[in-house]
Amino acid sequence: MNRQLFVCNSVYQVLVAMWIKYIYHQREVSDLIISDHMNGAKTLTENIKKTGIFDQVYYVESSAFARHKILFDRKQRIMMSMCPQHVLKNFVKLNAKYTELYMANVDFFSQLLFDALAHQYSRLKLIIFEDGLFTYSRLYEEDYKSTYIPVKSLIKKWLHSIVYRKKTIYGNVTKLLVFNPENMVWIPEFQVEQLKKIDSQDDTFRKLCNQAFAYDKSTDVYDKKYIFLEESFFAEGVQIDDLEVIEKLAERIGRDKIMVKIHPRNPHNRFLELGYKTNQDTSIPWELILMNVDMSDKVLITISSSSILNPILILGQEVKAYSIYECVDHEHCHSRLLSGEMWEIAHKLFVKYSDMIKICNSVDEIE
Repeated sequence: MNRQLFVCNSVYQVLVAMWIKYIYHQREVSDLIISDHMNGAKTLTENIKKTGIFDQVYYVESSAFARHKILFDRKQRIMMSMCPQHVLKNFVKLNAKYTELYMANVDFFSQLLFDALAHQYSRLKLIIFEDGLFTYSRLYEEDYKSTYIPVKSLIKKWLHSIVYRKKTIYGNVTKLLVFNPENMVWIPEFQVEQLKKIDSQDDTFRKLCNQAFAYDKSTDVYDKKYIFLEESFFAEGVQIDDLEVIEKLAERIGRDKIMVKIHPRNPHNRFLELGYKTNQDTSIPWELILMNVDMSDKVLITISSSSILNPILILGQEVKAYSIYECVDHEHCHSRLLSGEMWEIAHKLFVKYSDMIKICNSVDEIE
């Protein structure tokens, strides 16, 4: 019988994983790994256990390993290649054999996990699922190709295939699941399948998600007309004048008409200190809020985030939104979110849905 294992590094990934489980594998046994990449991961793990949607739910501290912050000597690297399942036990002790492994991030831990499971079951299917706009970009293609290990000598080829039985993510992906395949910028050599959009009217699924993310316990009320979706620049140490731009907007329309949705990874609430209403619970996915709150009379504002696109792309909802990309000083910001591949794809989609999203040159254009 088929059995799936999902590995998630963000609340968005957890939501998508729950949806895939709910619509594709409802009658099968599936397990879930939740990593310490996200805030409140331990609490989320316990909440999801209570829903019963997954059989086993594991909390794994893999963040440092995934980001290459742990150094290994030559002996340890050989052990990782020969016996990845033994190294994996340092992070998580899995009690089942799996036929399908679902992952969203192609990182060092995901590589270890796949290699270890493939040693146990050679016909393991590796499936990548969407992680927002990043999955559609050439940056994701670069991450995917980085898992390829070039082996030139015949002896090393023999070692990798016969002794190590090394299975890299590169070259072994069965398929990629995304909500909007037509928006792919890169062309994978494996199959790309369209995910059915999340049905926000499905009461059973919404209740499952509400329980998993403790939505009903949240005291946040999105009752302001204008909602600014803060991005992760501040958390990443990127200097950007987003606060100053919102201050200009507040001078025109009134501070009391604006609510700021704080980015989950930002450690300091800059906007609350200036008197803005902000959300207190940062562990609830934006998409789940959209499934519970009527946004038809709201105006969404962002710099370059896909958050204003997700109502359209994932839930099939209509929005009124603005990008203030041209209002902030992005030329002096060294962030790939504001230039290059990520902005290219965000801009492309903002233009594609220009009937709902406007890229404004001044906050005076925000209505």
